[in-house]
Amino acid sequence: MKKTIIFLGLMISFFAASAQERGKHEIRAGISDASGIVIGDEFGNAFADVFSYIFTAGNFKKKYTKDKVLGMFEIGYRYELSDRVKIGGDISYLQMDKSFEQTVFETTTKHTIRGQYLMVLPTAEFAYIKTPMLTFYGTAAMGVLIGREKDMSSDKSFRNNLTQFAFQVNPVGLRVGKKIGAFVELGYGLKGIATAGVSLRF
Repeated sequence: MKKTIIFLGLMISFFAASAQERGKHEIRAGISDASGIVIGDEFGNAFADVFSYIFTAGNFKKKYTKDKVLGMFEIGYRYELSDRVKIGGDISYLQMDKSFEQTVFETTTKHTIRGQYLMVLPTAEFAYIKTPMLTFYGTAAMGVLIGREKDMSSDKSFRNNLTQFAFQVNPVGLRVGKKIGAFVELGYGLKGIATAGVSLRF
């Protein structure tokens, strides 16, 4: 997965560097709350726990002891098609650790599940209002999420791989700055509700 992130990052850098027009390009780096993935994971775990409870006739208990989610980190690129329209893409990475104690028929085991997720989203951006210092805009993106979950505390090395459709719609976005700026976006999707970061135009 790390090699995939490096490869996709180099692709973005290559396309940005190979373009000839100046002032039409933007490189971005940011972080989002990843609530879309986190909430989805919580629902999945809750469903699995209910199923386990029923399957064991009530002889199942799970106690979560620690959750660690730093946020979803991203890099992105935008190319200006017109004064108001940009296209590009974002590559996002999330690592999420979840520790818990699980008791089945009075036998208790401890687990730490590490989830790693890579998301690739081709993106379109439309500027509602644009001035030299401020841009008010919205974005829409569709792509793919690739994930892997592994039990870090088990000799059995439990693994669960997934590939699924991914999307993000941020109708509210604000960037402040000329060549170097800061941005914040609000919306809904697998990135979550809020995204913030910095960007460079050239």
